[in-house]
Parts: sequence; C-alpha cells; structure tokens
Amino acid sequence: MIQKPNLVVAFCALTMALAAAPHSVRAQAAGPMQPPESTKFPGPPPPSKPEPPMLPPDEIIRRFAAKEDEMVRAIRGYTFKKDLRLQEIGPDNKPTGQLEVVTQLRITPDGKMYEKPVSREPSTLHYLDLHRGDSDLLAPTPFFPLTTAVLPKYEITYGGKQPLDELSAYFFTIKPRALERAHAYFSGVVWVDVQDLVIVKTMGKWVTEIGDVTASDLPFTVFETYRQQVGKNLWFPAYSRSDENMLSGDVHVPVRVTVKWSDFTPLEGATVPDSPPVLKPSDNRGTP
Repeated sequence: MIQKPNLVVAFCALTMALAAAPHSVRAQAAGPMQPPESTKFPGPPPPSKPEPPMLPPDEIIRRFAAKEDEMVRAIRGYTFKKDLRLQEIGPDNKPTGQLEVVTQLRITPDGKMYEKPVSREPSTLHYLDLHRGDSDLLAPTPFFPLTTAVLPKYEITYGGKQPLDELSAYFFTIKPRALERAHAYFSGVVWVDVQDLVIVKTMGKWVTEIGDVTASDLPFTVFETYRQQVGKNLWFPAYSRSDENMLSGDVHVPVRVTVKWSDFTPLEGATVPDSPPVLKPSDNRGTP
C-alpha cells in the first residue's frame, strides 16, 4: 500500500529512445526499493489521447519547477551518504564481479559538492579496468534538472496521467530545444505526483552537441532515478540505476551501476524550513 511519507517508485519508459508500461509501489521510508530484475523495457502502449489534468499543463510545469528550486536550496543544508555499486553481470543476470564505494556528501551554499571517502570494498571486477578516481566514476549531473531558470531551454510535453498503485502521477516528455557544446541538457521523461506536484522520478540522459554525457571509462547514459520524501515537503534522490554493455577485447560485458543516497542529516547550524523559499532564476544551476 502506498503511504505519503514513503519512497515513490513509478516504472515507465523513456519515450524518445525507450518506452514502458507503468506501475509503481512506495516502499517504506527505511530506504529505496530493491533493484528490478531487468531493465529491458516493454514496447509502448497503443496511442491514446491523454486524460486532461486538473490544472493546465503549463501550470503543473511551473509548479514542479518551483519545487525543484526549493530542493536545490534545501539539499545544501544536508549531509548524506552515497553508495555506488558497479557490477559486471553474467548470463544468469547475477553479478560476477563488483566494486562498491561509499562516500559522504555535502553541497556548499554556492552549489559545490564535496565527497569524503567512507568505505571501499576490494574490486572483484574481471573486465573493467578503471582509471578514474572513485568520485569520478559517474559524470556529475544536477540532482534537480528542471529548475525555473532552465525551463525556456526545453520543450516539455504533457503525456498523460498514470495510476501508480494508490497514487497517480502526471508524466512529461523533456526535450532540449537546442544543443550546445559546452552545456549539457536533460533529455527524457519525468513523473510528477498529482497531489504534491513534485517530481518523484526521472528517466533519461544528459546530452550535448557532441553526444551523450558519460564518464570517460564507463558507458552509462540513461538512468532511472527515484526520489524519496525527506522531512515534510522535500523530495531528494534515493536510488538510480543504469544498464549498458561494454566491449572488452572480443567480449561483450553487460555492466550495471546502482547508486543509493541515504542518511540525509541537516548540517549543524543549518536552517532547513519545511518549505524553503524559491530561488531566483539567476541562482539556479541547470547544467552539469
């Protein structure tokens, strides 16, 4: 059963390159859901006219962007853990080797992120030969991609309303209006809770004029990212996953990365109101 203070999970697809059928559960607040068995996505549902929302789509977009502004400000008052697990996957869809790194994160008032090592398990990877530092295994991207300041950069299309167990969500397709060489833009789908009008899931990638954004040693581009409720009105990332294939010599190796964020703790002396004030557009950081 879905309960409001818990993690939102909505399973759908990237409608530009991928597509999916929806379903959702909300797990207990103890942590994000367990990874799904497979990230192979089913085909798109038959075309249909979207059910009209209770509010005009432009108003929903304005409101969820204002919530993104709030999250950008609020997360700078917290410290939290990141558990990154990189795995090679065998024919039975089970890991054959992995690397797990846990760090403690803090974001400064001016938006800079610092990571402090907490633990690192010895690598049992067989094929991946990593040359980057642990904190650089994934390309840095914003937690909250659709702030008010960057909305004019995107074409945002209302896709409809989807039942998510006892919850409903609106979903929107996000497409950059133009690409640049020096700045990355989000391309994908977001799901917005009908009641709170806050983004509860994203699925997509970051793109530039010269291609998809990745870490140099790893191929991951498309990520499913779920958020969880922190405090009263805040929704922070909880779990993200991506599956790809790498060519190692003559061997195609399925690889998977999962990231879990947890233990969100207000910084000593930080003021974290239930509903932080909205940032001015000039204060938002919309690109990696």
